[in-house]
Amino acid sequence: MAISVLMRRSILIGFVTVLSIHEPTSCQEALVTHPIVNVRSGPGTKYEIVARVKEGDRFPILNVDNLWVQIDIGEETLEKIRLPKTDEKPGPEKVSEKKETWIYRSLIQFIGKPPDFEERQIDFQNWALDEIPVNFIEFKSDWEIWVRLPPEQYPSREKVQRIARKMAEEYKKQTGFMERKVVVKILKGPRIYATGSN
Repeated sequence: MAISVLMRRSILIGFVTVLSIHEPTSCQEALVTHPIVNVRSGPGTKYEIVARVKEGDRFPILNVDNLWVQIDIGEETLEKIRLPKTDEKPGPEKVSEKKETWIYRSLIQFIGKPPDFEERQIDFQNWALDEIPVNFIEFKSDWEIWVRLPPEQYPSREKVQRIARKMAEEYKKQTGFMERKVVVKILKGPRIYATGSN
């Protein structure tokens, strides 16, 4: 009797875990880490500065384009902090259309994960199975991945380290996980053979 109760409990826990994949509760945010940061209308310094934000401000992330991050400032907030054009009177004035708002990546810290993070991990896992290929992949945490390769993939430690670095880079690209460095550990037998990070 005690065994069946325990089994029901573990099945219920597993079921709840699966449901949480499809019901995101949070989003990834950008935390401004510098005293004053320019917000631009596009992903690059060639775009106009539309506002300035300060250290400690947090905004939801909409997109990441290489070195630039698109943030959602919100129309009301943007009206309060936007910079007037040279021929405008200072102060808030209604803008006719909502502008994109981009910030330089090294001036923020990523907080949290994208809402569909678990689904993106599955996509990465499928990519690794097809492209590398791997025999085994396990997510030890959001930022640490353990992998086993087929025996023919171990010709040299340098090649295996390149594979690990490539996987870490691809993981960040596919999942959007930017909070910290991603580490891929490739196992050979029971031991870690090579490590790569991004």
